Amino acid sequence: MKLKKLVALGLSTGLAVSSLAACGQKSEPAATKGESVSTEAAKAETSGKEEAKAEAGGKFTYWVEMNGNAATVVKDYGEIEYFKQLQDITGVQIEFMHPPAGQAKEQFKLLIASRKDLPDVIAADWLTMYPGGPEKAVKDGIIIDLNDYIDQLPNYKAFLESNPDYAKQAVTDEGTLFGFHGINVDTEHPSDAGLIVRQDWLDDLGLKVPETIDEWENVLRKFKEEKGATAPFTVLLSNFLTHNGFNSAYGVGNDFYLDDDGNIQYGPIQPAYKDYLTILNKWYKEGLIDPDFASIDNKTISSNMINGKSGVTWAYIGSGMGTWTNAATEEGYKLAGCANPVLNKGDEGTFTGRYKHKVMITAAVTTNAKNLDGILKQFDYLYTEEGKMLKNFGIEGVHYNMVDGKPVYTDLILKNPDGLSVSEAMAKYIQCSYPAAGMVNLPEYQEQYYALPEQKEASVNFNTFAENAKKHVLPPITANSDESKELANIMSQIEIYRDESIVAFITGATSLDEFDNFVKEINNMGIEKAIEIKKAGLARYNAR
Repeated sequence: MKLKKLVALGLSTGLAVSSLAACGQKSEPAATKGESVSTEAAKAETSGKEEAKAEAGGKFTYWVEMNGNAATVVKDYGEIEYFKQLQDITGVQIEFMHPPAGQAKEQFKLLIASRKDLPDVIAADWLTMYPGGPEKAVKDGIIIDLNDYIDQLPNYKAFLESNPDYAKQAVTDEGTLFGFHGINVDTEHPSDAGLIVRQDWLDDLGLKVPETIDEWENVLRKFKEEKGATAPFTVLLSNFLTHNGFNSAYGVGNDFYLDDDGNIQYGPIQPAYKDYLTILNKWYKEGLIDPDFASIDNKTISSNMINGKSGVTWAYIGSGMGTWTNAATEEGYKLAGCANPVLNKGDEGTFTGRYKHKVMITAAVTTNAKNLDGILKQFDYLYTEEGKMLKNFGIEGVHYNMVDGKPVYTDLILKNPDGLSVSEAMAKYIQCSYPAAGMVNLPEYQEQYYALPEQKEASVNFNTFAENAKKHVLPPITANSDESKELANIMSQIEIYRDESIVAFITGATSLDEFDNFVKEINNMGIEKAIEIKKAGLARYNAR
């Protein structure tokens, strides 16, 4: 029976994730070889074992983008201890294929175009990367519908049925289960990023963490005048246009969002968006915004935040706050993560810095897969209790110990003897946060990954308005094949025009008196039709 039907019958809410332990297999550490065995003999023995394993359980090819931290410590995922153990436990071997760094989307397009040479499994954001979405990918004969094999996936099936949100987001509008999902199991912290400020500068100036737009303006001005910041607010343009920060105070998104009545709106054409652009234009004229914000990269932003050129940015708790704090040499350097701004004290913010849905990257099985039984066996294991522990914490006694009923990482992870950062050590041994198949973002992982007190506090602050954000952020809806073509044609033009215009409004290259013409042009480009398509997708999503 398809998952969609199970959800409709109300059978999905009674199961608990913890009950999956009975379905799993016990994870045993690989046996060590005796010291008397010669190097050459050991190599031959290892090779023979690998051949025997491949013979017994077979192998498959797996195309997946390599995480940036992993790329600094391993050549491919086959060197990660988690994957070594996973292959030993299931008896199924993996041949990894990684696209060049930063080229995943381009390489994905080329991969799909080849068709005949498809790897067995492809991990990607199928909702956005495949034209027409995952349902069309199935109909095009690119990937398979796992509903046809659901009886071979008892653990995956039980896990998805344990939470109605998992089951709802795991399938297409037609009920197609299009792959093995990376499931975000964190229920309290949908945002792991937002506005970050130099707390030590605030302390020096006798200022509190800003809450309102007026308070933020005062902080930026003080940073410029009294701290010598040449770019008080610095930000990566893509983050600025994609995620939410100062715009939240005005109750409008940077893209499609749900208004207070649950209707889909397009943020940049709302009257309040002009108010938002007006304040940014004012700040830019005063030198409060990085003059190079439209062109700078992450490396420059990191340098600005570490070296005192900037005191505010939009970034992540780990890769931003954690990295900069560890790299800073200035005595007393300290950062703080902030709730999104509001206009007036006591107002409720509309959005969090970003909002993670339940389903993240999906490992889809292609129609080219030859060892289907082996693939199903291995991926199904990830949704057992043992699979969850192996993926997120590694081997007990080596990578973690159980303390008061909770997994606690060992010093191999937290104080790596080879000098690896926590992020790098995690990338070398486990796979706890990457949006790949299995369960990710477990609370026990986040509590330890965010090692600094200010990181833990930021995780709370960034989610101050999480309940509001849930009401205003669009769920992961999809367009059907016909709609997706039309939507892509409309939005590709609008997004280019929007991005260029927003930058021009902020810098003053285009007067804000032209805002009405900007709205008119977006309307002429077909935004109302795009909203209609989004509404249809939302109705189908709600009917799942």
